[in-house]
Amino acid sequence: MTVPDFRGTPRARRPETWLAVLGLGIALSPANTKIAGAAWLLICLAGVVAFFKAPNTAGSDRHDAASKAWVVACAVSAVLATAVWLYWPDRPDSLHAEFRLLLAAMATHQLIRRLPCPETWRAFTLPAIALACMAALGMVVTTPDRLFLPSNAIPWAVSLAFLLCILLPPLLRGEFSAVQRRWYFLSLATGGIAILLSQSRAAYGVLLWAVWLFATNWRKTHSRIHLRNVAVVTLMAAMLLGLSAWLSSDPLRLRLAWNEVVTAEQDGNYKTSMGARIYVWSLAWKSIQESPWIGVGGRERLRRLKEAGLELPDPQRAQLAVVRKLGHVHNQYLHSAMDGGLVGLASALAVLAGLGAAAFRLRQTDPVASRQMQGVLFMHATAGLTNVNMAHNYYAIMLSLSVALILAGAGSRSGSPLQPA
Repeated sequence: MTVPDFRGTPRARRPETWLAVLGLGIALSPANTKIAGAAWLLICLAGVVAFFKAPNTAGSDRHDAASKAWVVACAVSAVLATAVWLYWPDRPDSLHAEFRLLLAAMATHQLIRRLPCPETWRAFTLPAIALACMAALGMVVTTPDRLFLPSNAIPWAVSLAFLLCILLPPLLRGEFSAVQRRWYFLSLATGGIAILLSQSRAAYGVLLWAVWLFATNWRKTHSRIHLRNVAVVTLMAAMLLGLSAWLSSDPLRLRLAWNEVVTAEQDGNYKTSMGARIYVWSLAWKSIQESPWIGVGGRERLRRLKEAGLELPDPQRAQLAVVRKLGHVHNQYLHSAMDGGLVGLASALAVLAGLGAAAFRLRQTDPVASRQMQGVLFMHATAGLTNVNMAHNYYAIMLSLSVALILAGAGSRSGSPLQPA
């Protein structure tokens, strides 16, 4: 990998200086939401500046089809979300996530042909991601309770999982020295430990994705490994993860989640984290059936949550006390459909389609970047099943940054070739 070089005239050092500042923001992003926001803003401002400059002829051969696909998907998501907002004029901040994604996507598209070569970009950003993993572990260890992590524990942990998805695929190639590989694997380990210590179950999927990535990469270099072996390894990893539920301390809160689901289904106890989710998912589904095309709107959703069970007798009303404190239905897809019907759901799915299209278009030009995008897609899709992460500013910012880091770093790579996934 290219080593950053700050020699030369101040004008020649501008791109490297900008990347160093951006790298610092990425490295500290798990520690503070405002620092992450500043890194996002830096990319957006750089995109505005790049718009008024001629493309870099040295990078004119760089492919930006994936970037275009991401811009189009974010634009479609923003348009559909705006249509829902115009029909149901809810809170003025209800469009923040879609437009944060769109602005960063447009900026990244402008930067693609004007940045230094991908090697230089990765030489600054990959070490920053490694430092961010370590900063995340420091935050978890020094924070007295997971509830006090920046933003919210769930979107915080899933955002950290995005960074792991960016860091792991390059390590499976031969482009790092032995010392660098040890450093990056140590960083990956600290990031994974930070996710486990955060006890955010929605982010545990990154461990299964990592096992799958290791197994498939092994299969490409060892012809005797078959897909059934990959499935067995993945199943064993899932079983090992589940074994933690049998420990007396239940460190990953997996047994707790199972018990809460069982008591909610059998006894109607919705005063727990998973119990409340069971209830609001049912409430959302009933609301969608009432108005499948355009939903019931955000205000009506809040009203139904705040008034859940008030008409019931005292014992049953008490069981829904936790539900009445919620602001969303803890499922990105049900939440979008409840607020905006099929239009709102299409807005949420457009983001997934953009990530998938970008990953597909990167398969031939840069398989490593394609793997990175696949990881982000997997985490965004699965983490949304149990939480509305897009309701948090920090999550939208980190998703924007993660995709920008992948797209801007896509390009020629040294090391052994890697087949598309």
